[in-house]
This record gives sequence, C-alpha cells and structure tokens, in this order.
Amino acid sequence: MNTRFLETLVVLSRLKSFRETAQVLHTTQAAASQRIAALEDELGVFLVDRSHRTLTLTPVGEQVVRQAERMLALERELKRATQPDAPPAGRVRIGVIETVVHTWLTPLIHGLTRRFPAVDPDITVEPARNLREQFRQHKLDLLIQNDPVEEAAGNVELEVTPLSRFPIRWIARPDVWRTQDMLTLEDLERIPVLTYVRTSSPHAHVRALFAGRETEPRICSFPSVQSIVQLVKEGFGVAAIPPIFVQREIEAGDLKLCEGPALPALVVTVTRPRESSPAVAAIGTIIRQVVGSYCKTAGPPWAIDLQAEAGSA
Repeated sequence: MNTRFLETLVVLSRLKSFRETAQVLHTTQAAASQRIAALEDELGVFLVDRSHRTLTLTPVGEQVVRQAERMLALERELKRATQPDAPPAGRVRIGVIETVVHTWLTPLIHGLTRRFPAVDPDITVEPARNLREQFRQHKLDLLIQNDPVEEAAGNVELEVTPLSRFPIRWIARPDVWRTQDMLTLEDLERIPVLTYVRTSSPHAHVRALFAGRETEPRICSFPSVQSIVQLVKEGFGVAAIPPIFVQREIEAGDLKLCEGPALPALVVTVTRPRESSPAVAAIGTIIRQVVGSYCKTAGPPWAIDLQAEAGSA
C-alpha cells in the first residue's frame, strides 16, 4: 500500500478540499484525486462522499483515516529507528508574524543553515489570526505568533513554548508630542493612534482603553510594522508598538517614548505537535537558542527572554 496515498487521504480529511490538499502536498489537484481513487480501488470501498457539494468522508473513510494516521506514525518511527544518527532533513512549514521577521528571523535562518543544512524552511508571514487558522488546518508545522492558541489548552498533543516578550509603548516624533506630561486618553482621542491589524491582540488592547467613553478614537490599523514606523517617523500620530522596531531612532532623538496608559506586552510563542519530525524538533531547538541570544544582545527593556526568566524564577 502506497503511503503517499494514505498521506493524501489524511490531509484531505483535514482540509476538505482537493485543491488545498494538492497545494499542501505540492502536487496537482488531478494527482491528489487519482491517489484517492487508487486507494478506493485497492480497498474496494468508497472513502469520499461525492454526492454533496461539500466534501466529506464516508463512515468507512473516517475509519481508514484513523488507521492511516497510525500507519504514517509507525513509518516515521521506523525511519527514525533505522537511521538514528541521520541528520534532520526535509521541508518544514513555519508560520511567523511580522514582529519575528524584524527581530530574530534572520539569525534563525543563518543558524539553521549552519547546523542543519538538509532542513528546508518554508516561511509564511501573515497576521497571527491567519497563521492560527493555517496551523489548525495542518498547513503549518510550526506556529510562531503572539496570541493564545485556543486548542492548545489542555491538549497534550501540542507543545507551546513562550519565547520572548516585547513591551508595547507609545511612540511619537518629538514635535508631535512636545511636552513631558503623560499622554492621557483625552490626548489620544485627539491624535491618530497607529497599531496592528484589527484582528490582533495589541489592537484589541488599545481599543479596550476607550471602552465606555463618548469619543471614538481614531485608531489606524496596519498589517505591516514598517508602515506604522514610516508614518510615525513622518509625524503622523502616535504608535502603539514595541519600541525595539525604532530603537535607533529613539536613541538618535528622532522619535521618543511617551508615557501613557499601560498596554500589555506582546508575548511571542512557538507551537508545534509533540510528535514532530526530527526536522521540526531541530528548528525548535535552534529557535530557543536564537531567541535567547537575540534578547541577551538587545537587553531589557527592548526584549525579554522568557526562557531565561522562567529559569531564574
């Protein structure tokens, strides 16, 4: 029995789409459909219910999927047992938020290339909400983002590791906020506030400050940190972002940290299945090392290594 056909069935059961299954497996939609048809012929049963517009598996198909998952897991264990000293290899799909791109993603790629050259990282950069959905659909092997992963709570099959904490502060050009006084909510209602996309937790935290107030603040949402930085450098409003993105501008006096209403920090975590391939586990190891080194170099209050913090507690 061809394990590629079993893998196709398992992925199809999760995504409910031949098109998306083909994309995940890097094949064509026709090839994915042919694999399922060949598996049905071999088993002598229908695995996919083709009588509805929405793709579903037959009851027998559901049973086969459970057995297929066990067989694929045994295949992985067999390969590890017969090649215990083989270096990690293969493609690993990694979803990261833009905060990681502008902080420690480059050191991660360099470290991975040096330590595990046979591992091929496939990077997807999107807002956290989009990445979580892709992770749920098993389109990502590693999820690096800043919001809670709901299905991870109490789930022994998923491992969530806190990596780093980036404080979020109010940042403006000195001529936009000239005084040394603390920014009040009344001030922020008169100035455009720049922050992350509407679906992000930083945006929700900013909006929560104004709950119950009569005046609606002008909160400008952007998917790109670089867009926020560029606008605040040009004197447009006040940004609510981690100051590490503009550390040089702050130290040069082109931008300033403004005291104001406190905002929760942005906490970055990495989530992966506990039963992962050696390549996924290898990247997890490199991530922890790279984050520790990056936070040590940046130093507080710019970035805090949560692993070191937990170890000293």
